[in-house]
Order: sequence, then C-alpha cells, then structure tokens
Amino acid sequence: MINNPKVSYTNDSRITLIILTLVYIIAVMWGFIVYLVPWWGYFGIEYTELSIEIKLMVAVFCLLPVFWMPIKIIRPSMFAYWILYFLTYIPMIVGSGLESKFETSERIYISIAYLVGFKLLGASYQFKLVDFGNKNIQAKYFWLFYYLVTFSMFLYVLFLFRDNLTFADLFSSDAVYDTRFSGQEIENQSVIAGHFIMWLSNALFPFLIAVGLVNKDRVKLIIGIVGLVLLYMTMANKQFLFVILFMILIYRLFRMKSQRVITYFLLGLLIPTILLVYSQTLKDFSLVLFSISGIFLLRTVYTSTFMSVYYNIFFENHPYLYFSHISGINKFVDYPYKNQIGVEVGSYFTKFDNYNANANFFITDGLSSIGLLGIPLMGLLCAIVFFLFDSSANKKNRLLSILLIASSAVALMNVSLFTTLISGGLLFFILLINNSGNIINKAQE
Repeated sequence: MINNPKVSYTNDSRITLIILTLVYIIAVMWGFIVYLVPWWGYFGIEYTELSIEIKLMVAVFCLLPVFWMPIKIIRPSMFAYWILYFLTYIPMIVGSGLESKFETSERIYISIAYLVGFKLLGASYQFKLVDFGNKNIQAKYFWLFYYLVTFSMFLYVLFLFRDNLTFADLFSSDAVYDTRFSGQEIENQSVIAGHFIMWLSNALFPFLIAVGLVNKDRVKLIIGIVGLVLLYMTMANKQFLFVILFMILIYRLFRMKSQRVITYFLLGLLIPTILLVYSQTLKDFSLVLFSISGIFLLRTVYTSTFMSVYYNIFFENHPYLYFSHISGINKFVDYPYKNQIGVEVGSYFTKFDNYNANANFFITDGLSSIGLLGIPLMGLLCAIVFFLFDSSANKKNRLLSILLIASSAVALMNVSLFTTLISGGLLFFILLINNSGNIINKAQE
C-alpha cells in the first residue's frame, strides 16, 4: 500500500487522461510523418507508408501505460513517472514503430521491451515507504558550505571558458553547434570541467531555483537562473535554459487552485505539439515557428524518437557495452569504443564528427549494455532509486521534492541513470532531503 493516501495534488480523471493521451500520441505520430522525416530525415531516420494495423499497434503500445499509471500524485516520483511517459516512453515507441528500417517483428520486440521496462519503473509504488528518520543540519553552516562549493566550481568553469562565453542564438543551429563544438574542445582540456558543469547544471543551480521558488527567496532564485544562463554561454546546451523554464512552470502548475496537474501538464505538451506540427505543413510557414519547432519538437518531444532508432540499429552490428561505460565497472570490463557511446552513435548516423547522440537511461544503460533485456533491468533499477527518493522525501516538503525529482527526470531523459545519480545530483537530492529537515521545513508550500 501507498502511505499517506489522503495527501494528493490531483483530481485527474482516468477517462480524460486516456482521451487526451490518445490525441497526444496521434499528434506525435503525425509529427513524425509530416515534420520529423521531411525536415530532419538527413539525421538518419526514414518513413515509408505503413499499414493501418502497424499504426494501430504503435498507438496501442503507446497508450497502454496510461491505464495503470497513478493519477494521484501521492509520491513525488509519480510526477517524474508521468514526465518520462510523455517525453521518453511515447517518443521511443513512435520512433521504433514508424521507422522504415525495422521489420514488423522487430517493432513488436522493441515495443514489448519498452513496455515491460516502463511498467517496472512504477513497481515501487506497490510497497510502503521506508522511514529514514530526520537528521537536521544547521542551516547557517549548510548554506555557507553550499555556496562555497557552488561558487568555487562556477568560477573555475567561467575562468576556463572565459574566451568562449557566447549567448548563441537559440534559433540558429549553426550558432549553437559552433559554440557547442568549440566549448567541447575547451572542456576536453580539463579533467574536472565536465563534472563541474554537470553538477552545477543538474544539481546545484536547480536546487537553488527550487528553494527560491518554494521559499519565495529571490536571491537564491536569481543566483540559480543567472548561473544556468551563464552555463549556457559555455556550451550552448539548451537543456540548461530548459530547466529554468521547466521548473518555473512545474511550480506554477502545482500552485494552481485547480488540482488536475497531470491533465494540465499534458495539455501544455499537446497544444503546442499540434500547433507546431500543423504550422510545418503550411506552404508559407513562418521561419520563427520553424525555429520554435526545432526547440520544442525536435529537442524536447522527439529526442528519444531519434535515439530509439539510432541505438537499436547501431547495436545490430556493434558490440554491447556490458555496463563498461560506468566508472568502476570499466575496471573489470573493457570499454569497446574509442569515444563515449553518444559520440560513437552520433558520428555513425550524421556527418558531425563530434555530435553526441546522448540518450535516456533506458537506452544508454540498458539497450547499450545488454540489448533489449537491459531495458526492463533499467526500469527496475530506476524504480529502486525512485523508492529511495520518495522514502527520503516522505513527510518533507512535497512541492520542493516534486521540483527536484522533476529536474532529475529531465536529466534521465538525456543521460545515464548512473550519471544522473552522481554527476546529475539525484543522489545529492536524496541525501539532502533526508538529512536537512530544518532547511527544507523553511520552505512552506
């Protein structure tokens, strides 16, 4: 049983969610056909007309989880579960289901693996949370240490990238990739720069934004936002800016008087998806809308679509990693590639030598390591992590916990679970929530 059943943020209707999710699935499939392949097919995806039976199969696999997923956000990770459903699971199924390079049997096997993996991701909700206790850290010493670490890392990164700080035009792919590739060259000059950037962008600055929003602490909020904007100027990673907007929107969503948070979150994805896909079918489409589509559709909705196609095809004739991409395991298992797996895959499918096709944790950790069987394994491992987070957050500030796990969900959409835990700050969030009750309790919902 789930403890604290009376505490919930939602009155969403299962029927309403099923209908809206089906519309969203149709919109994502439609966008794959009329937007993704025509405009971005040169990145390595193809589509030829499929039978109505195959399209229905893809839609059914996409829709099945909505029949069992929790519609009451009793635990913080339940909202992360929905985020991953809309922005990872559905796009992955659409990619492997509609891509022309796959046979029907392959589509079925891949979809079953994704379905089982995603089902296992929610397995922990059947178990009662563990009480880890409540150990308080004195706020004064905590924040002194926190700012010392944060600003030390940040100043090091700014000094390293001092000659490359550029706010690349979000609507210009050339400007973004020029800044990104030059930033990667600078990053490679330092052993610790990449780790610092990961910690700052995924943990330290998002935590300040979360506390700033919940506590209405403008200083922390501004530091977090400015920090992520300056980090964007080093590598032109749009995720740094996306996290700012995403956390603010999630905060506003859970502060609304209406408690249908999942429905409104879905509508926030569904409406722009339909409008932007439709805009690309017009003869006189707007270049501004095309650029916005590149940010919202290509980088947010369809990233896992690309990666599902890429990695399933790549590992048909390339060796698996057997988890050798994880620090520690690579001491016992030889890593079979020269570059990190994202670069290997990106270079295989595109003309960009340094293109990093980083994928979500199901693909990066599971599929890349042992094939389709790795996907359910990673669903189970991530379920354990969610259980630990929920147990740590139990009886703590729920809104703050939701903001933090939502930030980690964004990381899980793009990188390994193990990277998210360590460099991405999810383990930091788990330990922090459990051991700093006096700090968290100051954040009143």
